[in-house]
Amino acid sequence: MAGYLRKLISLENALKNAINDLKDDGLKKATGKSASHFRKCTDVNNKDNNIHHKDSIEIDKYCLKYGYGNPMLIAHESILEAERIKLNKFEDTSNTLINIGAKIGRLMETTQEAIGDQSDLGKKLSQKEKQLIHKSIDEVEEKILQLKVIVDKN
Repeated sequence: MAGYLRKLISLENALKNAINDLKDDGLKKATGKSASHFRKCTDVNNKDNNIHHKDSIEIDKYCLKYGYGNPMLIAHESILEAERIKLNKFEDTSNTLINIGAKIGRLMETTQEAIGDQSDLGKKLSQKEKQLIHKSIDEVEEKILQLKVIVDKN
């Protein structure tokens, strides 16, 4: 992964965030495995303990269900985006800015609908609404990250 893509966007750090959010109980419910098992997977120097793809998916599904977004998917997408950038297959600055604007518009729309009088719980956010807002935020963050990479590369 490219150094300028912040080590925060790695499978290990995404997993650390999921461990903090879900705690041992949530991880056991999601995967049947303990937090201590997954802590071993967060050590980048320990090549014998890597997270299994199936566990990664189950963690994201559980995170989505409880409003924590999808940290593992974001890490995977960021790793692939870094590879795309290495291959010079990325959008130019103008297109990226346009996409950021569109994603922010979608975030604003989603949030306004969620807090509107006609929403599930009125001004209070339902779990589903929180998930939709988190997804929109993740999309904006992804485009901002892409812009940072383009700016650093130029």
